[in-house]
Amino acid sequence: MPETSGELESPKEALKNLRASRKEQITAAAARMKEQKKIIKAIKEELGAGGKTVPEIAAATGIAPDAVLWYLATLKKYGQVTEGAKDGSYFRYQLAANNDAEA
Repeated sequence: MPETSGELESPKEALKNLRASRKEQITAAAARMKEQKKIIKAIKEELGAGGKTVPEIAAATGIAPDAVLWYLATLKKYGQVTEGAKDGSYFRYQLAANNDAEA
């Protein structure tokens, strides 16, 4: 029986040591995820008021226009945002109909 107990503790210790050695990377990844969620929330809140272009969203949120476009492309890919009519050179983005309740 002691052999079984010793074998179970070894993987636990290995996992504990691995987590300790990667603590900085885990903390950095968690911070990036938190920032990403904050940006997505800000973009969705702006789109909740109606369709807006990339420059309008960037100006209202303070996020760089290239980052806004990147997030909009991702949200569009996953069906959370749709492209509306063109306004000059830009599309007006809006929340997808099935995501109105989530925003």
